[in-house]
Amino acid sequence: MTNPHDLTPSEDLRRIIESARRLGVEIDEPAALRWLSAMAVEASGDDVAVDVRSGVFGHRTSLLDFDARQLAYYRRIGRLVEFEDQPGRVETALALSGSAAQSKIQTFPGDCDYFERVNLIAPTREAACGILAEILRDKALATRRGDTHQLIEVKFGTCPRDIVLGGKTLKAGAPIAWTPADVEAGRLEGFTPDGRPDAIAWEAAALDPGWCKLDWVIADPVRGALANASNMLDVTWEAPDGSVHPLDGYLDPYFQEVYLDAESVPIFAKLARHLAADALDTYVEDLEREIQKYVTKDLNYG
Repeated sequence: MTNPHDLTPSEDLRRIIESARRLGVEIDEPAALRWLSAMAVEASGDDVAVDVRSGVFGHRTSLLDFDARQLAYYRRIGRLVEFEDQPGRVETALALSGSAAQSKIQTFPGDCDYFERVNLIAPTREAACGILAEILRDKALATRRGDTHQLIEVKFGTCPRDIVLGGKTLKAGAPIAWTPADVEAGRLEGFTPDGRPDAIAWEAAALDPGWCKLDWVIADPVRGALANASNMLDVTWEAPDGSVHPLDGYLDPYFQEVYLDAESVPIFAKLARHLAADALDTYVEDLEREIQKYVTKDLNYG
């Protein structure tokens, strides 16, 4: 008798398609893959769920807040902001975050906020940082301007020392903001606080990438206006021994994200295994502090 756990992914897909046909249901390979992803998640027994109909997945609570009626629109914008997989080198999983992922309770989400897990497979951390610098620059230049979008800014790198850029002092340890022109030039020209010429090269920023984010302005045909689209990256390095290391020192939890493609379940599952055991408790504590702040101080219910 064949052990189901010994089957390859292609054999699993074939079994699902054949079993569906025996039940009088015709499904193609993409549909079978969504079913397979859903079963893999259910078998894991954790708090992640897959919506087989739409192909999205995420924490069960996040899916309760998500309205899939604008999914095609979000996936279209996602093709602009997402990074491409490179087998054996770059693995990605793109998700909606913020108000866009809470479209049942946020009736008119203002922005298209995305979150992408980017796992870089490399022999060393330095090599992973080099891959990140390459794909981030390529993405910025490829999406710099189009008929319905314009890149505004890229956050990349941690300032290694105090430097004056554009008349403003950027403190050591602060995130570095790059305009499209800066990215193309590959360096930021400035001065030391005492007036001597100084510069930060793109390759140097890669060695301490910090938190990475890209922002665009896009045409929003749904609302007939302009909107902001952003992609916040959670970048990890996968070492030859299989260990996973966040390049900014922190692996983000997944409690407010709706992932757009069920084919990303394997990479998501691999990274989720490395979350701290108390990640949910920490998230809830942070959320409670935010709620307390807005209710008792700012009275900002938006």
